[in-house]
Amino acid sequence: MNISDIAIRRPVFTTMVTLGIVSLGWLGYQRLDTDLYPDVTLPLVSVSVPYPGASPEDVEREVIKPLEEAVVAINHIDYVQSTSRDNLGTLFIVFKLAADFDKAASDVRDKVAAIRNELPDDIEEPVIQKFDVAAAPVLVYTAQAALPSHQVRDIVEDLIKPTLEQVPGVARVDVIGGAEREVHVELDPVRMASMHLTPAAVVKQLTAENATVPAGHYTRNGREVAVRTLGQFEDVEDIRNTVLFAGPDGSLVRVRDVADVHDGFKEQRTQVRANAQEAVAFQVVKASKSNTVRVAEGVKAKLEQLKSTLPKGVETSLLIDQSIYIEANAHEVEIAILFGGAMAILVILFFMRDWRSTFISALALPTAVIGTFLMMWWLGFSLNMVTLLALSLAIGLLIDDAVVVRENIFRHLERGEDPLVAASKGTQEIALAVFATTMTIVAVFVPVAFMSGMVGQFFKQFGLTITCAVLLSMFVAFTLDPMLSARLAKQLRPGEKNEPRGLFAPISRGLGWLFDKQDAGYAKLLGFAVRHRLIVIILAIASLYGSRRRVHRAGRSRPVHRVARVPVGHFARGDGPAKSGDREEAHRRPAVQARVRDARSGRGRLQSEVPHRSRIENRAQGKRVGDAGSRAQDRGTSRRCTRDDRAAAADGGRPRRR
Repeated sequence: MNISDIAIRRPVFTTMVTLGIVSLGWLGYQRLDTDLYPDVTLPLVSVSVPYPGASPEDVEREVIKPLEEAVVAINHIDYVQSTSRDNLGTLFIVFKLAADFDKAASDVRDKVAAIRNELPDDIEEPVIQKFDVAAAPVLVYTAQAALPSHQVRDIVEDLIKPTLEQVPGVARVDVIGGAEREVHVELDPVRMASMHLTPAAVVKQLTAENATVPAGHYTRNGREVAVRTLGQFEDVEDIRNTVLFAGPDGSLVRVRDVADVHDGFKEQRTQVRANAQEAVAFQVVKASKSNTVRVAEGVKAKLEQLKSTLPKGVETSLLIDQSIYIEANAHEVEIAILFGGAMAILVILFFMRDWRSTFISALALPTAVIGTFLMMWWLGFSLNMVTLLALSLAIGLLIDDAVVVRENIFRHLERGEDPLVAASKGTQEIALAVFATTMTIVAVFVPVAFMSGMVGQFFKQFGLTITCAVLLSMFVAFTLDPMLSARLAKQLRPGEKNEPRGLFAPISRGLGWLFDKQDAGYAKLLGFAVRHRLIVIILAIASLYGSRRRVHRAGRSRPVHRVARVPVGHFARGDGPAKSGDREEAHRRPAVQARVRDARSGRGRLQSEVPHRSRIENRAQGKRVGDAGSRAQDRGTSRRCTRDDRAAAADGGRPRRR
């Protein structure tokens, strides 16, 4: 007893199994994330080391080379790339896809920390980051108020940013625009020179004074209490009163004696304007492996709650919302899937002309698609362009098995067999063919899911989604379809045709007559092919060879070269000066005329008669315009005019096209 017989004999069990698959699939669908593309991990770690005042050569020698020697010993490195520029050195470590990315990033941090003391003292702390393709801003807001820009920025940084960073899935909130507070210490060169001070000495003293350092500990009531020396500046006056050194007479030289100190703002390199007014923007960056739509919904809800606590007059406006585009794309693909499924069912009704057969075969579509959602959720997939594309492509495949099984069962019914016997025999006869067809599709798409490289990460969800859907459709074809065929099929007498009655009877009879004519024509063609086997084999080989030749020709590009026709006075031969008769002389040559005729008839290639080293020059301006031997961009025209061509044409006329 096979699986089909079990399904036929136990209809309640088969129905409950099918409903269980659909129910679990629906639960999985509700838990699926929605995103634009699959979650792809690029195993790249970047190390950025700011080195103020250093040249690219110094950065490479003192920072980049020690870092390269330190990280090159890490396992699973594919290659290392570095860039050195003024004040900054950057190192990119690309790992193989098989490496544990989190462990690799941790190893990079350990290696950089191990050689930190060997790097120059003037560098800032190295910034180590894992590259995340999905870590992009999903929401961009602006904040505006009738306040100075630095106050609006303070509100965003102190109130909005910490609150939004608590939303699950938010990696960080970046604030853009607005003025940032900065204390300016403007040194007086004359007074500095009179006291023999250098800017470096002032900076060093300010750095030493603006620090909190440990000062030991003491014991009190049996407990050890740590002591710290608080030395950080609290206001601008503390900076002005900072002592730089003591003079020979005991007088103290302070910062205010050699510099003008005032509270100001940083140089504003970025300015944000919304509705023609200055504003402050903040963008929400989602964390890796988090869902864009859910993050956007959480941020919007949190910001709505936060509006009541913001100062009066502060308004936030949404500029960019990536979740809108993602939901719109997903919705369009879902509509396409529904439309494709409906069209497939109509095609089945058109050919089978029986509502029972259409209903039984069509049940494979929703059962397989909804059941695939369960597998997608279990495998950690999301509803993205790749998985939805896989489902839309599989719509035509999911119903094939059910149609084949139902058609064979119906053939047994037309012989007058009992529906139970017809369902059992019809499924058994066609089971091996259906299984082989399904395994063929699986054999095509499973290797796609296990491709290597970045392409493999994208197509993993594509291949496995189609595979799961096709396997579920085969299961439905072997269980649900035979059971329904045995219970819903109508008993027919031998030779009786199941013609519909009522309004659709004339349409059904017309389609039946058309299909009978088609069967008769196919029978004649098949008989001819069987009787004349050699002719059929020769035609097949000839078509295969002709198609191969056609594809081979289509794969080769045949560049066509044209003579560049330019105004008289702008054509040079060799490296010598231009002459007014060069163009006419060139076109009078027999070899050039023959090539022109061949190119126009499509039998040959046309190259400029001018040597490859020749140049089209602008004699008035002394500029090189282009290469007279350059290839044309499209057939039948001269080479495209460049910006320099138009500059040259200003003196002698515009280059003409052929």
